[in-house]
Amino acid sequence: MHSSGMRMRRSVCGGVVRGVVRGVVRVGVAVAVGLALAACAGAAARNPEVVAPVRAIPNGPVEPAPDADGLPAAFHAAFSEADARARAITYWMQCVSTVARLRASGSFGAAASAPKALYCERTADGVPVGGVYDIDSTFRALRRLTVVRLDGTRPRYTDPLDTARIARSAKLQRDVNRLVAAAWTRKGHPFSVVPVSLGAVNEAWVVPRATKARSFVSGGDIGYRTNDDGTPQVIADRSGTWTQLALPTTGTFTIYSSVVDVAAVGDLATARYHTDLGRTVAVSTPAAISALVAGLDSVTGARVVWKHTARR
Repeated sequence: MHSSGMRMRRSVCGGVVRGVVRGVVRVGVAVAVGLALAACAGAAARNPEVVAPVRAIPNGPVEPAPDADGLPAAFHAAFSEADARARAITYWMQCVSTVARLRASGSFGAAASAPKALYCERTADGVPVGGVYDIDSTFRALRRLTVVRLDGTRPRYTDPLDTARIARSAKLQRDVNRLVAAAWTRKGHPFSVVPVSLGAVNEAWVVPRATKARSFVSGGDIGYRTNDDGTPQVIADRSGTWTQLALPTTGTFTIYSSVVDVAAVGDLATARYHTDLGRTVAVSTPAAISALVAGLDSVTGARVVWKHTARR
């Protein structure tokens, strides 16, 4: 996901974090955490990162019950789950840039000695927080975790955090990056590995990034979950559908997802990402056209909601 014409800052992969991080960056939906080096190792082409304000929107499926759109309940349930992942990815894109800049500016102590891992979480009651920490080489023990709220004057956040889950999420992201980095780099396809936590379940999503300015990538995402033995297990693989397209400069643009029913997670994340930048975006599948429109979500407080139009 990439756009020019908006206020830009250097990418987490190629900018502030490159000089700061040789450790870890993690972000999540209830909790998302990741290695900056791992998340960005696939960024063969460094694109500028859009810095968007971090929003206090709770995580979790929030798609409203089926209504007059004529789509079945199963569609709405599946869409809600996919959109929860998409919102996690969008939050990650916003949050890691913000926390990296805070670290570089000394918000967590002198940049040379501050912890190297960047942490972001959207709490159960919708408070966006972020901070820094260190983690050992076994990905089991966190140290020096320091967290602030991201929705105001950056006061310290002192509520308890599940550090064991943060560590597990960090390990999954590192492992997924090791699995995909060589192949994606050979293809010249930059990517980020984004940790996503849905309740007690840790996932990591390989999210494609555009290689050119004023472009976006449709499809191409891969989802992983941790097996019982601790190894990554593929839960969705759309790497074969990777398609880079020019980003329309004005007006509404439609992302044509390769999935038959509910749009791909990466495509929904792209739609949310550009909607946050003020664009009007729709996602189309053979089953439905889904557009983010102005409205108040009674569950999350978000000011955009999905409107679905059945196509069959």
